Amino acid sequence: MLGRRKQPEAPVQQAPAGPGKNKPTPKRSAAVAARKQPLVAAKPTGPRGKLTKDQKDAQRVDRANARARMMAGDEAYLPARDKGPVRRYVRDVVDARRSIGEYLLPLMLVFLVLSYAGQSQATRGSAVFTAIFGLIYLVVVASAVDAFLLARRLKKEVNARFGDGTWSGLTTYAVMRTFQIRRTRVPKPGVDRGQPPRR
Repeated sequence: MLGRRKQPEAPVQQAPAGPGKNKPTPKRSAAVAARKQPLVAAKPTGPRGKLTKDQKDAQRVDRANARARMMAGDEAYLPARDKGPVRRYVRDVVDARRSIGEYLLPLMLVFLVLSYAGQSQATRGSAVFTAIFGLIYLVVVASAVDAFLLARRLKKEVNARFGDGTWSGLTTYAVMRTFQIRRTRVPKPGVDRGQPPRR
């Protein structure tokens, strides 16, 4: 009996492994566990964690030196918001005058103490409160008017000295420095009271 010759079977090609759908879908619990991350990052184990005591001391000295140079107004160490001759001129004009705004915070603390003192005296409490709040509003309004007049004068001076358009964005910078206590300003004042701006 004649039979057919069997054809050789073609080899089965395996699908290439890759990022596609070539593996079973993981269970939901396994996928959630793979995405979990600790709330607190692990401590770095790189070169910073292996610094010697001398290296740490040297870094501390460098940071202190950089801060001292920044407080002194060194342009190389100033942050971007304080760099440039225009901003230095604005700082010098603000620091050379006495502003009502720089006394606002100490006066508010004094008024707070006085309000508690008036509260303990029930007979004169209402009169004392009225006087204290009247003084507070007066100081706040006077500080705002003083800062507004300073900003308007500074805008004219800056545009005349450095060219039109250089005042853009400096109103907030000047006003915020006006309301800071002089000894807490960063960088520190580079001029004394009544001294003209540096060139």
